[in-house]
Amino acid sequence: SSESVSAKQGAGCLNFQYNEWSSPYERVPLADKVAELAQHYPCLTSLSSAQLSPSSWMSVAWYPIYHIPARGNLKGLSTCFLTYHSLSSVFQDNVEEGRSVVGVSPFGLATYRAEGKLWTSSRSSDLFWAASSWLKQLRAYHPDFIFFTSHCRQSAF
Repeated sequence: SSESVSAKQGAGCLNFQYNEWSSPYERVPLADKVAELAQHYPCLTSLSSAQLSPSSWMSVAWYPIYHIPARGNLKGLSTCFLTYHSLSSVFQDNVEEGRSVVGVSPFGLATYRAEGKLWTSSRSSDLFWAASSWLKQLRAYHPDFIFFTSHCRQSAF
């Protein structure tokens, strides 16, 4: 299988972990995958963000969408990026009591085929190092991060 899932019960225990190992181009959309997993692990849709560990996180790989049929210069559509998001609202100051929606702003970033000042800014650099530090702190092996960092010039950061 191209994925691994683990789940445990109890306070302070890992409740759910999902790792995607297949190629990004072979993956189903995120919403579809969450719906599929929630059929077997209802906790995915029943826990609130306040109930999650502060170390709960997810990453999203963003890939370009191409015009069909192709028009113009596609070089600008080759940049991909990987964002990291906290799922816990424990440290979010802007969460309103009773509100059912919580923002998931990125705390980390890795890029692939990124060019230009936007991608080499100090903010992007800070987000890259935050992602790297986060994964090291959690001792998490993240195949997408390994791919992004081994195929780009992160030394520019």
